[in-house]
Amino acid sequence: MDDRERRLEALGRLLDVEHRAESEQNMLELDRLPAQVREALGKTVTRLSAEDGGVGEGAFPLLVFSRPAAGEELAPFHAMGRGDLVCIETPTGQRLNATLYEVDEYRAVAALSSPAPDPLPGGRWTLHLVGSDATHKRMKRALEDLRLACKKPAARLRDVSFGLREPGFGRPGRLDWFDPHLNECQREAVACALSAEDFALVHGPPGTGKTTVLVEVALQAAARGARILATAPSNIAVDNILEKLLREDPGLRLVRLGHPARTLETLRHATLSAQCAAHPAAKEVRDLDLERERLLRQRARQADRGCLGYGERHESQRAVHDLWRRARELEREVSRRIVRDAQVVLATHGSIGRTLGPEVFDLALLDEASQATEPLSWIPLLQARTAVLAGDPLQLPPTLYSREAAAGGLALTLFERLHAVLPEHLKVMLKVQYRMNERIMDFPSREFYGGKLRADPSVRSRLLCDLPGVRRVPLTQVPFLFVDTSGTGFSEGWDELLQSRDNREEAELTVRLLGELLRAGLPGRQAAVITPYVAQVRRFKALLRDEGVEVGTVDGFQGREKEAVIVSLVRSNDKGEVGFLEDSRRMNVALTRARRLLIVVGDGSTVGRHPLYARLLDHAEASGAHRSAWEWPG
Repeated sequence: MDDRERRLEALGRLLDVEHRAESEQNMLELDRLPAQVREALGKTVTRLSAEDGGVGEGAFPLLVFSRPAAGEELAPFHAMGRGDLVCIETPTGQRLNATLYEVDEYRAVAALSSPAPDPLPGGRWTLHLVGSDATHKRMKRALEDLRLACKKPAARLRDVSFGLREPGFGRPGRLDWFDPHLNECQREAVACALSAEDFALVHGPPGTGKTTVLVEVALQAAARGARILATAPSNIAVDNILEKLLREDPGLRLVRLGHPARTLETLRHATLSAQCAAHPAAKEVRDLDLERERLLRQRARQADRGCLGYGERHESQRAVHDLWRRARELEREVSRRIVRDAQVVLATHGSIGRTLGPEVFDLALLDEASQATEPLSWIPLLQARTAVLAGDPLQLPPTLYSREAAAGGLALTLFERLHAVLPEHLKVMLKVQYRMNERIMDFPSREFYGGKLRADPSVRSRLLCDLPGVRRVPLTQVPFLFVDTSGTGFSEGWDELLQSRDNREEAELTVRLLGELLRAGLPGRQAAVITPYVAQVRRFKALLRDEGVEVGTVDGFQGREKEAVIVSLVRSNDKGEVGFLEDSRRMNVALTRARRLLIVVGDGSTVGRHPLYARLLDHAEASGAHRSAWEWPG
């Protein structure tokens, strides 16, 4: 057995280990934890009222759930979002699978995967956040297809990825830029991508515009008659590509796969479901479904009167099933036509399924490639001749439930493996960033990117006080601060319910700092408070309910940005323990989300015992950005 076979076999085993760990975690939370504990975790909402919400995109039946505000510390749907998979528990104990369609604090709309109970039972309903094994099955199937591939393009990509075949490289030809504002590094990356015959890598540090590069590659390739599959592990990343493509070329034939509820509302017109609903054949599908519903109602009335014999019941069931089959076959045929006609098909890796069939695309574009496990990346790559992967292995890796699977090699992404295999002319690092003030950028550039990053002149010196309506106060005139809580007596706590760390006094200090910014005129929606710990997130959400400020974990904020970001490190103890703050990639994400002001709040005497944070403190001291928490007394 060669290295290739061993790697693929090992990945299959590790996927099973990971899937068991994920399933065990979900089952533990759903079946063993009390409802009040799951509710405190934000993974269950109880005591809901339900009403019929009609039909959504793709003809999915909708249910609307609500619960009146009752002065609780956190609104019921605070941890749920559009596109989440949920299990609905009816008052009668029936369980229904659904996807959240719309979510606000006290109301949520769910798109059901099956018909709603008719009539809806009265009483209190419950919503549970759950996982799905569909993506696991697709990854397992992708590994098996990859192992068996012989003469298909996937076999060539596989062998290049394992260093068994030299990657091909041609010439990009003449390039008339769709985006004339691309910098030199971005143009080099586009040319590299269009010249590659197998793989090309785009290393995009924070704010350097890797998605902009992928969009230009897609437009250039489509103009040459190529068909493109654009993918990413997250829905928001796919939507970012879709939004940019629509803006650059509104006439491009695009289709977005996946459940419409997982797509931004402003982009749902591009989904396959919406395009199928607008297709001329959609009326025939609706007529077939209406006729089926009429037969079902008629059969129910006749059954109530006891006037249906066995043969009549059988004939009625056959007619209903035949109508259902004809409608679904017509839907599938319309879907295939739309997909075949599209120049660019967009989807998350996990939503690529039977809709695409066996067809092969000229080019696959994988965004956030350093956040996807290798088996997940192979799902789209099996359907491509050439692939461009964009990502940053120095930010957070794929999220895994099993430490055993991560340590065994599942955490090693295809992006990282290719970076070690491909020659230099097939790898381009973007070096000009368009997000951060230069002084925010300085430390992460030196610490993680060898000092290679440059701030574009448009962002180099910008501050909060340059924004309309924001007054010049001390905090709005600086780009970076480390607010040190050493000597204040602040101490971390342990939340048994959430199994996570928090720090009450540090949270209150953070809110005081934020309050100074808001009083200076910074709109709440332009600020964020992030922290590595979910228990601290819960504290912040309770303190900032009405401010419009986004609050979340560092992990959940990857790929995001705000004008002002405050990072709460939480850890404060005599032993100098920093826990998973040791992961430098997590801190890289935390330090690179802010455009104009970054404030890091933490106990320097605790975190400073770790080399990374010692260097951060030295940097803050050298740049005049080290301040004491005593300057903001409670």
